[in-house]
Amino acid sequence: MLSKEDQKILNKFAGRTRRRYAEARIWAFGSRARGTAEWDSDFDICVVLPRVDRIVTQTIRRIAWEVGFDADRVITTIVMDEDQFENGPMSESTLVEHVLHEGVAA
Repeated sequence: MLSKEDQKILNKFAGRTRRRYAEARIWAFGSRARGTAEWDSDFDICVVLPRVDRIVTQTIRRIAWEVGFDADRVITTIVMDEDQFENGPMSESTLVEHVLHEGVAA
């Protein structure tokens, strides 16, 4: 379970991301989503969009850096297009499984 502070950070990241990419699906996952984070744990966020290219990935990483800097968190993003997430080899990975089963949707 996300702490209240981490939920605010996720919401801020999601809001800024969706201003740019309204169709983004966003989840927090990992130790912060499970509520087992240490003070220095990174904040893992998965973003899924219909289409992803280098510019989209860079933009989302920049948003993550800005939001994380303001909140004193290192936000690590995984950015995938819908086909990768739902049908590609990644769809069978433990990463996607953790996102879907333990992740906290924004």
